[in-house]
This record gives sequence, C-alpha cells and structure tokens, in this order.
Amino acid sequence: MLVRWNLEEQDGVLVARIPDNVYCLAFDETRGTLLAGTRKGELFVITDILSATPIVKRFEAHVKGLYKLMVTDDGYVSSGGDGHILFWDRQFQVVGKINNSPESTRALCYDHEHNLWAGSSDKAIRIYNRDLQLQSIQFQHTSSIFSICALPSGRMISGGRDATLRVWENTQNHEGSIAAHLLHIHAIELQPSANWVATASMDKTVKIWDAGTLDLLKVLDKDKLPFHKASVNTLLWLDESKILSAGDDRCVFLTEIE
Repeated sequence: MLVRWNLEEQDGVLVARIPDNVYCLAFDETRGTLLAGTRKGELFVITDILSATPIVKRFEAHVKGLYKLMVTDDGYVSSGGDGHILFWDRQFQVVGKINNSPESTRALCYDHEHNLWAGSSDKAIRIYNRDLQLQSIQFQHTSSIFSICALPSGRMISGGRDATLRVWENTQNHEGSIAAHLLHIHAIELQPSANWVATASMDKTVKIWDAGTLDLLKVLDKDKLPFHKASVNTLLWLDESKILSAGDDRCVFLTEIE
C-alpha cells in the first residue's frame, strides 16, 4: 500500500494499492507525480494523489526488482536487479539505457560535475560522464553497494553490505574509509542546509555525521529514544532538524535532531 500522511494527524490516507512489494519511491514535485518501483521490477506512476481517485499507471522496467528511482531535470532514472540503468522522459518512455553490471544496481547518484555514479552487488562503483560514457570503475568496497551520496564539498560517500563508508575525492581518487556501522548501510541522506549527513543501517541505528569533516555527531537508537527494533532501510529529511526513518519493524519514526 502507498499511504499519504499528515504529520499532524494519527491516520494516513490510502493513495494506491500496488500488486507487489514496493522497493523504492520518488516524488516529482513539479508535476505532483509519485513513482514506485516494485520487487518484480515494474514502475508504477501515480498522479492526482490528493484526489479521491488517484490515477495509477504501470510500466515494464526492470527484471528482478526496481531498486532505485531518481527525478532529474529531463525526466527520471531507474536501476534494478538486472544491473541496468534506464533513462525515462516525462512521458515515461525509455530514452536511454546502460548495461551497468551483471549483478543488481542498487545505488545511483549524480556528483557536482553531473557524472553518474552507480553502485552494484558486484562490489563496483561505475562512473559515467554527461554523455553516459564509462569513465572509471572503483572496487574499494568488499561487498554489495546500497547507497551513494554527494557532499557539499564535492566529495562523494558510498556504503553497503560491508558496513563501511567509503570517501571519494573525485571520480578517480579514493580518499579513505570509515567503519561506520556494525551491519549493512542501507541509506545515506544529506541535509545540506544543516551540513549533516545521515546513515541508516541493519544494526537498527541511524547515525548523524558532519557533512564537511565526517565526524560522528549523534547516534539514534532504541537505547536512547523510541526507535527502531529492526533494520533501518530508508531515510528522508523533512527540514533542517527533522528526519524520517523506516525499516523492517514496519514503523516510521520522526526524530528531531538537536
């Protein structure tokens, strides 16, 4: 189920029923359009989400799961369990494709030079230029890569099954690593105005880092807060201090960072 929530109210409003597990979401604010990727690799597009009868359209996209969706100036980008990266126009026609990896591609992010970074289950990050030509392949991670994030400094960070954050100076240079969590890192999300970056892990914690120095600032866990009792899988900053987290315990927590 896709559910819309008002933070001031107890109950959510059902937007749509999707006939499969939903793996990822993206919202196009300019068009008021919600995108959902599923376990089977299908793309669902929901419009008129504030009405009593939202319109739901289905598109064939990936095989073995659709893991990542991004909204761009020109349209949308998706990646999936087939290792492919698809580029969609505003009418949801596929206008480009990269056969990125023989294994799942779960992480996508553009850097400040508009190079596309793609992380996969074959332990590789592949980096493509504006013309979608492969520029480099990085093998610093020891297992699957689940998330990549661009920092205000121009650096990039990546994380995944090895529980380690890798720091990248640019497309060619690996700057270093941080032993960030005890188990898989599932999500990395920047809060640019507060200069914070958050990481979510299978170890049931969310950690807040200084986006400039990457010093650890705060740990969110059930020992100190009403918080997750299972893996934390996704994050969303609402403003400079409020962050949403969701995970395998079927709960969404709203936490204010002080």
